[in-house]
Amino acid sequence: MTLHLFSLLGILSLFSENAHMSENTLQNQLPNNLPQGVTLEGIDVSSVGAIGPDLQGTLKVEGKKFPIGIEVKNTGGTATFRETVRKVKEYASQAGLVPFVAGQFIGEIARQIAKEEGVGIMDLAGNFYFKQDNVYIEKIVNKNPFAQTAPLKNLFAPVSSRITRVFLVQPKKSWQMGELSQEANVSLGQTHKTIDRMIEEELVEWNQENRLILKNPARLLETWKNTYLSYESKKFGLFSFEQDLDTLLAAILEKFGNSSFALSFFSGANLVAPFIRGVSKLQLYIKKSEELEKWKRLLDLQEVGSGANVEIYLPYDEGVFYKTQQVKANYEKDVPVVSDIQLYMDLFNNPARGAEQAEHLRGLKIDF
Repeated sequence: MTLHLFSLLGILSLFSENAHMSENTLQNQLPNNLPQGVTLEGIDVSSVGAIGPDLQGTLKVEGKKFPIGIEVKNTGGTATFRETVRKVKEYASQAGLVPFVAGQFIGEIARQIAKEEGVGIMDLAGNFYFKQDNVYIEKIVNKNPFAQTAPLKNLFAPVSSRITRVFLVQPKKSWQMGELSQEANVSLGQTHKTIDRMIEEELVEWNQENRLILKNPARLLETWKNTYLSYESKKFGLFSFEQDLDTLLAAILEKFGNSSFALSFFSGANLVAPFIRGVSKLQLYIKKSEELEKWKRLLDLQEVGSGANVEIYLPYDEGVFYKTQQVKANYEKDVPVVSDIQLYMDLFNNPARGAEQAEHLRGLKIDF
């Protein structure tokens, strides 16, 4: 296998914020991460300022040779990657080459974009995709071995996630930037930063009226739920001698009204989208952490290590209460339950059949 790896090193390292690899490391890793039976020969680096792919060479697979053009890309969001894919596709077409994108790690969404455009993939993690002239080879590596932080972690930080909630709770509404900032209770500067990132990730876009709209609600929900555990609320396991949860909830409504707390998890789901039978505890968020002792005193709740039938959560951010719904039930007052989106997030990340209940809720109450 012949690779001009010392020249390739300079280009790859420029495009990866986490990649500080020595020449020896790259020389050893890149050839070993190609699928068995695939070799590269004659890789040449384009001269500075030249129009065309960053690299050109020959791919040998199943006894056939394919001239390829490779564009190197690591950082940037979905929109930037899509632009790179289309650029190498155009360059390669003009030069009679098979287009490829290479990088340190190419994630699932980026891989799908490349495949849809008919562009090959190779990276230092071992991902590979090639489909040409009845030859099809694909190798998938989902975990990024070079990752130091979650790619979209900052997008779903506590304050930024308020903007995500606004979009998901009202997925068909359009927004001006100032309106969105006010609705989410986020500073205008932070709103601009968050929206810029969401546009780059092709999650939201500007419509013809120059208003922001949610472009891909399902992907936004899926992406958020996979990072949600980074910001767990503080939980208190408590025991009440009142074993009937309906009676206990009625007492809570009488003593605290319906504006100082909100049900979530299985307690909330049991009211808006029942699925799991035998819910055995009351689970709720309270708005004021300083009132926890008051809750314990008025309801005669004892903090326990196990056997709790009440779980009180101190939310990681006030956004948890955004668009709390008031559910009519067999009580004197309506029962506050977090929004369906918040309920879905809490349930999905709960290990006790939470994902099943979450998907049941999604099928009934969430249209994406």
